[in-house]
Amino acid sequence: MTADPAIEFRSVSFRHPAYRSTRPREVLAGIDCTIREGERVLLTGPSGSGKTTFLRCCNGLIPHARPGTFKGDVFVRGQNTRDCTIGDLAPTVGMVFQDPDHQIFSNDVVSEIAFGPEQFGWPSSRIDRAVTEILEEFRLDPLRDRQTTELSWGERQRLAIASVVVLRPAILILDEPFSGLDAASASGLLALLDTLNRESGMTIILSEHRTELVARWASRRISLVDGRLIEPPAPDALPRDRPPHRRARAACAGIATLENVTFRHPGRDLPAMDGVSLAIYPGEATVLSGPNGSGKSTLLKLLNGLLRPESGRITVGGRETPEKTVAEIARTVGLVCQHADYQLFGETIAEELAFAPTNLGTPPDVITQRIEHVREHLGIGHLGLTVSPLALSVGEKQRVSVASVLTMDTPVLALDEPTLGLDPAAKQRLAGLIDTLCVHGKAVVVATHDAEFSAAVADRIVRIERGRIVDDCRVQEEQG
Repeated sequence: MTADPAIEFRSVSFRHPAYRSTRPREVLAGIDCTIREGERVLLTGPSGSGKTTFLRCCNGLIPHARPGTFKGDVFVRGQNTRDCTIGDLAPTVGMVFQDPDHQIFSNDVVSEIAFGPEQFGWPSSRIDRAVTEILEEFRLDPLRDRQTTELSWGERQRLAIASVVVLRPAILILDEPFSGLDAASASGLLALLDTLNRESGMTIILSEHRTELVARWASRRISLVDGRLIEPPAPDALPRDRPPHRRARAACAGIATLENVTFRHPGRDLPAMDGVSLAIYPGEATVLSGPNGSGKSTLLKLLNGLLRPESGRITVGGRETPEKTVAEIARTVGLVCQHADYQLFGETIAEELAFAPTNLGTPPDVITQRIEHVREHLGIGHLGLTVSPLALSVGEKQRVSVASVLTMDTPVLALDEPTLGLDPAAKQRLAGLIDTLCVHGKAVVVATHDAEFSAAVADRIVRIERGRIVDDCRVQEEQG
């Protein structure tokens, strides 16, 4: 017997308003699609292809909460989304957004998980049981007493998912849920999703660029390109062979060094960095790996001067960081933050890309050359320079934020989870650019959970756990 439809798209099209000039075309163009009860659907497609828009149609955000021109009909378990509110659909459809900070608003972990059940009027005893169960399922119990602002990106991502799953919706929609998750958390989440699907028949629709994680889990794969459903293409693999001109630079002097560095976030008992010593070398790509909350982002911010050590020494460009302002350190270490929305502020892409080098006194003609260079190498040349960066998709924002630091032409480039929202083609471009930077003597430091990307770019892998370096190996030495 064929399962009943969970979600049906009938001739669905959507176009953003005219001010969203990045989208002159239809974001969705005549979509016809049926997703049946109990299916595990993997939604793929290039950055900006319409995946997030597709998902927002499934829970009523479109047409009710997103401006634009909506045509056609979407039915959720037989209900036309035009005829019901987002609140009407909420008990049936749970959605986890790409960015946990767009979803989390409670001050502490327990309150965040309890919020949904409270809104649905669950008795306090049921809420307490549900919170305890979900904390255990998502391995969040050690974070029970933490403030949400103290969590790492990956920890916030797990919390955002847990706060939706606690309601046990019939349909669960996840937009890039593995971004920022370490390998153990990603594996655990996938196992939990499998259990929810098998034991309760939950329909799960998951958008993801890291398809190697979920390809075997999915019972069905659909793909969007330019707003149209197509047969999914063969996955693009990132190159894994190290170019012959890339080699370890251990004999060189470190351009940035940490010596026995300790750092503790305010109000925290345990240090985020605990006696860390590390040297970063020109011409080498160093990948920082480790679990969520292990200290990777903290290390990058210490290198960039945004954070100052409690003890120990940090040297950048031959001078200790206490002797320099953050602006001075930024001339040597350019930092791309984990989340592009924390970094982008220009009214246009042109303003965003020119801001930092202009402040550094770079001549206008050189700035223009750099902008064109990075736009080409990052595959964002199709985005108009007059477009607002904040009107872009997550993957496009990510590439613009990387570009905005590359135009500074710093000796050291620090990238915190740079593949967030990037499709395979964009990852290949970024991997190639990192190789080019290293060939020209730049030092690149990448914090990432993306194992495939790590394998493609790393000359050296430094693993951090609980604020300490537990392993430091050069890839070529390991390969013999």
